[in-house]
Amino acid sequence: MRAIEFRSCAQVLSFTLLGVVFPALLAGQTQIQFGAFYTCPGGTRFKVFSCAGDQPGSACDVQTFSGTQSLGRGPAPRGQVIGFVQACHLQTAAEEKALASRAPAQGAAPQTSSNGIRVGDAVEVITGFGWTPAKVLAIQGNNYRVDVNGIQVTKTYPDEVRRVGGATAQDHAAGQYRLGDRVQVNVNGQWMDGKIIVDNRTEYEVQIGNRAVWARPQNLRASSAPAEKDAPTKGAPPEPGMTSCVGKIEGRYATTGMGSATIVFRAGKATMGNGFGGDQTLECWTAGDKIVLREPGHPENDMPIDINNDGTLQVPIYGEFRKKGN
Repeated sequence: MRAIEFRSCAQVLSFTLLGVVFPALLAGQTQIQFGAFYTCPGGTRFKVFSCAGDQPGSACDVQTFSGTQSLGRGPAPRGQVIGFVQACHLQTAAEEKALASRAPAQGAAPQTSSNGIRVGDAVEVITGFGWTPAKVLAIQGNNYRVDVNGIQVTKTYPDEVRRVGGATAQDHAAGQYRLGDRVQVNVNGQWMDGKIIVDNRTEYEVQIGNRAVWARPQNLRASSAPAEKDAPTKGAPPEPGMTSCVGKIEGRYATTGMGSATIVFRAGKATMGNGFGGDQTLECWTAGDKIVLREPGHPENDMPIDINNDGTLQVPIYGEFRKKGN
């Protein structure tokens, strides 16, 4: 059973913890007023929608709030809910009026953070599956309450939250870059022009001419050099009808199971990495639901990849790869 959190200015308390804090309050036959708001010390509010029974362990459907912002909804034992009902009070008309006066006016502009991300914006956040689509529900400084596939979590910018699309100058200043960004990288005290080819969150791989280097954000800065147009894959296709992947398959893919292997598709090339260095860049060709990666001059080492119906890639030996970023 998931504990629902009550937040105050000083601390975060869960129903489970409050079962210890208010043991004396659980006695008696206190009634719960369903559908009504209760106000607690510190300004936290909650509403009980229903309970499955009258026993202390019966599950109740409860939603908690900080002001007008929902903190979450889920089950909690009736005995602990009773403790809250006794510790708090039914919201008064004056409290309701005060909350209404502080709520954003209908049609008002959405709340915006200093990072330029607004409530309601689509963003990407870091989860166990890499960068994952999410929607901003609330903002407090650099902390964002987001919905990820129906689950509400709090993530922090810039380490765990990024806007959808290209990085802004402010993102660059905060250490965020995107695949393909033109940058300057500090190599042994010398700033050199390059392009980001791998995004590993806290570290980036930068292509400089015919070599690549890894750099942390503090050793990167945005470049004013004009963007170079990437040339499509050259050479003969592995099979008749196949064409270069350029413009068709782009972005960063990573294994969905064990391991940390990645494939970054960029401008008709595919850079494979196993998480231990020694990345390899291969030609990329595609037709229909098939991809072939080829080491130039070594067709005997061709790697066939199937494109699954859900857009994932089935790679020999490694298994399934899912897109994690542009």
